[in-house]
Amino acid sequence: MGRTKTARTIYIDNEQIEALKRLSQRTKVPQSVYVREALDMLLEKYSEQLKFDFKTSSRGLSESSMREGKEG
Repeated sequence: MGRTKTARTIYIDNEQIEALKRLSQRTKVPQSVYVREALDMLLEKYSEQLKFDFKTSSRGLSESSMREGKEG
């Protein structure tokens, strides 16, 4: 069962866009998976300020399992 996703518009440096495109092309993993994984890592880093443990939330860090071809 998939999670509900919401579209967001963000501004990213051109260098980041090009690197993300190359990574996605080489690995055949969608750019959106990498962006969600990066956001998961950022939220985990600042989880103390957010007053919750992001690893144990309902979402967790499951994007890496998607990259590995597993369902999360």
